[in-house]
Amino acid sequence: MLAAPTRPRLILFGLTSHLLVACADGVEPMSTFTTAAATTTTTTTDASTDAATADPTETGTGGSSSSSSGPNPEPVCGDGVVEGDEACDQGAANADGAACTSACALATCGDGLVHLGVEACDDGDADDNDACLSTCLKATCGDGLVHLGVEECDDGNDDDADTCVDGCKDAACGDGHLGPGEACDDGNNEDGDACTPTCALASCGDGVLQRGEQCDDGNQSDADACLSTCLDAECGDGVVHQGVEQCDDGNQSDLDGCTVACQLPTCTDALKSGGESDIDCGGPTCPKCNKGKSCAADTDCATGACVNGSCNLPVSCKQLKSGLPNTASGVYSIDTDGDGPKQPFDVYCDMATDGGGWTLVGRSRNTPSAPGCAGTDGGANFGWRSAQGSVQSDGAAYSLDVASKGLVFSQVLLGNHSGGKGFAGQIYRHNVINNFVDVHVNTHYFIGAPATVAGCADDKQMLGWMGFTSNTDTFHLRDVDGNGFGLTASGWRTCYDTCVGANLNGQPGMIYVR
Repeated sequence: MLAAPTRPRLILFGLTSHLLVACADGVEPMSTFTTAAATTTTTTTDASTDAATADPTETGTGGSSSSSSGPNPEPVCGDGVVEGDEACDQGAANADGAACTSACALATCGDGLVHLGVEACDDGDADDNDACLSTCLKATCGDGLVHLGVEECDDGNDDDADTCVDGCKDAACGDGHLGPGEACDDGNNEDGDACTPTCALASCGDGVLQRGEQCDDGNQSDADACLSTCLDAECGDGVVHQGVEQCDDGNQSDLDGCTVACQLPTCTDALKSGGESDIDCGGPTCPKCNKGKSCAADTDCATGACVNGSCNLPVSCKQLKSGLPNTASGVYSIDTDGDGPKQPFDVYCDMATDGGGWTLVGRSRNTPSAPGCAGTDGGANFGWRSAQGSVQSDGAAYSLDVASKGLVFSQVLLGNHSGGKGFAGQIYRHNVINNFVDVHVNTHYFIGAPATVAGCADDKQMLGWMGFTSNTDTFHLRDVDGNGFGLTASGWRTCYDTCVGANLNGQPGMIYVR
């Protein structure tokens, strides 16, 4: 702690008369000296006074002092000591651009002084619309505050599709940015391009050909040469040009109701068009396709058979009936394996009995030579695996070698005839497995009584067993698991003389398959 300063002692001698004189002269004495303690004055200096007792507010050298006299001197800003009302005092480092100002106050935003390295500016006010923000940052475009006189707007984002665009300017037609309420904005004032000076799209239908329009006839009709979209009418645009196009479905397919030439498909347009299965044939409206042409169904083919996507001979009378429902009964060529190694051959097809589509595989002579119950009357080579006679002849026994021809069937139709290839009163139907000939080459199997198509409806158990065993040369049917009865070259052997058992005994008979 500093010692109290030693001040000079003043000794007053013989001054009374002088003061009185002054009063006598009417001059008011200085208030400092309103009293006196002695009559003589002598000035002495305490020898102990030295630099150690100097006032702490003194600055410089040589003992000079800037402090006020008295026991409590005023604080001095800049002496490096925080005193009195000072918030800081960094001595020589005090400055208006420093953290401690020249007034010994802490630098703050808004004090009007720019704190170097900390503040970009400081205008001493809280106005955010001038060049210096209340945050002591310089106003910039994008800060979200509008700098009056400099910026038109400032929304603080980079979105040029709103009301304030790049450069902090209000969005306006012609600024090159697509803003609110604008259909376009190409940044120019040309009236002949796709965007008008009012930032509206050039109006298709205004009758003026604008850039980007192929045509503009001033109307909204799609039936003339210029569409309502101001594009030239053309085939494939999905709109029918009246007088020029018959149709226009807007696609590149000939296989629907409109060709790629925008014409209705015909059976003479040299195209596979509409519902045709091949060029100008097949489908619901065109003539049937010849053998070898493409097909999707049997009905597409003149042969009545679509085999593996191509018109071919039918594999059976059943397929011919399916492809050509109005086909009459008669002799037709079939090919059981399509384009395979088996050769086509002629068969007789019954297209009327029990739904039609039946293939004749066995027919006995017109009149059996021995209509009794016993004997086969020359039945050799007459059955599922042998061939005899000609399908064209009704005067001799006929049998088709079903197995070697590869004829597939699942139904057997049997009965009697009266000289031709049509049934004569009694008709019965059995269902069998598709490969029955191969599976039962050496066996019988019970299939039960057949369904009556026409004729006797009584007990038909005589026809309940079908197969081969020792009768491999005949179309063998009988009432029990055994041999000896069925259709032979000379007629039926059933051993029944009445309607019981279907009464086919001794009658000329036929077997068809489907």
